[in-house]
Amino acid sequence: MRRFILFLLMIAFLPLPIRAEAEASSPIIFFMKGYHSELRGKYEEAIDNYRSALRLDQNSAELRGNLAMLFVKKGDMDEAERLLKEALLIDKENRNILVLLAGIYSAKGENEKAKQIYEACIAANKEDTEAYIYLGSLYMAEKKYDQAVKVYEKIIVYDEENVMALYYLARMHAEMKDYSKAKDYYERVIDLKPGFEPALLDMGTLWEIQGNFDKAIEYYQKLIAVDPENKKARSRIATIFVKKKDYNRAIHEFEKLSDMDREDLSVRVKIGLLHLEEERYEEAIREFNIVLASNPRADSVRFYLALAWKGKGDTEKAITEFLKIDPKSEEFANALRSLTFLYIKSGSLDEGIERLERFLEGNGKNADIYIMLSMLYEEKQDYKKAIAILEKAQEIRPGNTDVLYQIGTLYERLGETDKALEQMEQVLEIDPDHANALNFVGYTWADRGVRLAEAEEKIKKALKQKPDDGYIRDSIGWLYYKKGQYQLALTELLQAIQVLPDDPTITEHIGDVYVALAEYSKAVDFFQKSIALEKKQEKKKQLEEKKRQAEQKIKGLQEKAK
Repeated sequence: MRRFILFLLMIAFLPLPIRAEAEASSPIIFFMKGYHSELRGKYEEAIDNYRSALRLDQNSAELRGNLAMLFVKKGDMDEAERLLKEALLIDKENRNILVLLAGIYSAKGENEKAKQIYEACIAANKEDTEAYIYLGSLYMAEKKYDQAVKVYEKIIVYDEENVMALYYLARMHAEMKDYSKAKDYYERVIDLKPGFEPALLDMGTLWEIQGNFDKAIEYYQKLIAVDPENKKARSRIATIFVKKKDYNRAIHEFEKLSDMDREDLSVRVKIGLLHLEEERYEEAIREFNIVLASNPRADSVRFYLALAWKGKGDTEKAITEFLKIDPKSEEFANALRSLTFLYIKSGSLDEGIERLERFLEGNGKNADIYIMLSMLYEEKQDYKKAIAILEKAQEIRPGNTDVLYQIGTLYERLGETDKALEQMEQVLEIDPDHANALNFVGYTWADRGVRLAEAEEKIKKALKQKPDDGYIRDSIGWLYYKKGQYQLALTELLQAIQVLPDDPTITEHIGDVYVALAEYSKAVDFFQKSIALEKKQEKKKQLEEKKRQAEQKIKGLQEKAK
């Protein structure tokens, strides 16, 4: 270095013509110019100067190394590789050149070539820690954790307090789910370097994975003590409180995160969602409005705001916010569904129909709008109109089993059971395991007393998929009734009524079974319950007649007993 400075001083004191000639012929001058350009981020200028230096000193491996680094920064790995290979022809044992070339191979995904270089460096120097670290990282990237462990263990043979080797050993054991060993290594790292943030964060994560949230928080707080502005640790603590459903403390931590970075509106969204979960609607509305003031197009937040207004009981404001959501947004389908249910709940069916039809004017290819619009017509009991609208949805989504199934149920409501069966059979052609369609077809056949073996097969197939479904359980019970297997029928129907205690059809079916079993008093009780639950007047009359007949049976038995 002193010789280099003396050289520069000698040039500085030369007469100007001689100095210019010396500068033009000196690789050192071009090197210095290139170096200063590199420091200023002027890579093209630096490359030109380094190339000029190289023309004057063609046997310099170091200059080629410097040029290669610039090409790495520019992302031109091929040129960097070419230069480094030239450098190695001049100085084949230059470790810095070798390590840089290995790094390029690694970046290009040529891991085996990189490994060979690192292993050569280690062969030359058994204590080349950097080479071990890089070699281990390649095995780590390939998920060959046991190989990585072997590499890092070689470091601690000659340097048992090497923090990075111990840290990577901890990570490898964590990846292999040997959490006990991982914790032992992390503790050694923390003992050697108490403020080593990655180890503190990882230890917290390990305890969190194992469900020990208190220990996890302990390590995250140690990390915060080292770095009070550490967002990851603060975020993990907040998330743990969410998992523990301790929403107030979670909000407290998220508020601290928000104070660290006012630009990160995602934190305010999380705070708003926690208030929403706790049914603190005013606070949720405040948070969501803060976000929307900065980003009015945040449709997911708009959706949450609408839900908050809905929870607060302000249907009009909820509808207003839902209507602001862009039909092309990912949130639109959910918003549309919620909007439709709000119109149904508030009884504003005509307003809902008008709004959805207005949506269709610019979004005629949106099947979701047709599906929700059909629900409003269904609620108005205009089943034919609902079917016509669903058929348009079917044109947009041909073969959609949900739409076909819904059309089938609407035909059933119109009393056109044969058309309903056709729809359900179409569903089963597309999806033979569609549980609801299987149940519909099986129940319909059973109710008609036809194809009972096939009906049983379909209902059991549906029940296998949905063993807790009360309607399917009712279907199998009714099938057994139709087959004259009354005790089996009763067993299944009593299970169904446990799931759906207020279903008038299931209660009626139980009454029918008790009649078949000649337990008329119980039959009367269930017919009476079904009458109370049934809304259709015509059906009520049928149930009243069944109840009357059962009561007559009781009287007849009483008279015989006399």
